[in-house]
Amino acid sequence: MDTGSSRTLPTLLTFAPMADSELARLLLAHYGIAYRERDHLFAWVSLLALLHGGTGRVPLLYGGGLRFSSPRGIANHFDPLAPADRRLIPPSLASQVEADWNTYNNGLALYTAVFAYYHLLPARALMIPLFAAPVPPAEATLTPIVYPLLSGLFHVLLRLGRRRADEALAQIRATFERTDARVADGRPCLCGDRLTLGDLALASAAAPLLLPHGYGAQMPALEEMPPEIRRDLEELRSHPTAAFVQRLYTEGFSARQSQANREASS
Repeated sequence: MDTGSSRTLPTLLTFAPMADSELARLLLAHYGIAYRERDHLFAWVSLLALLHGGTGRVPLLYGGGLRFSSPRGIANHFDPLAPADRRLIPPSLASQVEADWNTYNNGLALYTAVFAYYHLLPARALMIPLFAAPVPPAEATLTPIVYPLLSGLFHVLLRLGRRRADEALAQIRATFERTDARVADGRPCLCGDRLTLGDLALASAAAPLLLPHGYGAQMPALEEMPPEIRRDLEELRSHPTAAFVQRLYTEGFSARQSQANREASS
């Protein structure tokens, strides 16, 4: 599939570090949809999403007759248009795909955000460049000034605190352990040989923890992380699920188009 010339490419509006932003990138690459990504600071990007999409939900794909304010909206639109062997929600696996979607996109992605932001937001020197890197120059300049506001918003929206972060880590470990058992037979994808929406949901939710090669968002290197979270991430990276996710990025996904799309948008 192709949406047309560069002049009519739809725009993917993102807050780059979000799991759903990465999931949208993976989906568009899988379906062969060319697009231009526009990254903005949190809160401001929600206002832009409200302006262009009618809701404040991010990521938002809009333009060229398209307007989808979630990765699931993107999948629900493009999957029926894909060749049968490229569909991520095949009818024969629909029930399992929905279960995996709930486990990884509705569950693991939230636990990852709570755990990661609780530990990383206090590291201003680490996080300010990360937030500033993909956004327009004016927003990048403002990032150090508005960082306390951004941090405060995340604390409120995710209800960040030590107990909630510890509970999130426990849920992450439990999800990894269940996934370890599922992929122990060496299967290339969660449902066997067939790539599904569940694989993309797992990869995008786990990527901020595992930092796989090919991950489309910027994160601090493992050695730059605060010691406490670094120990936990090293433990998570020892799970079979980590190798499974890396294999998805390396072999299971279609050739990634994110970098080309970013270059097209410059």
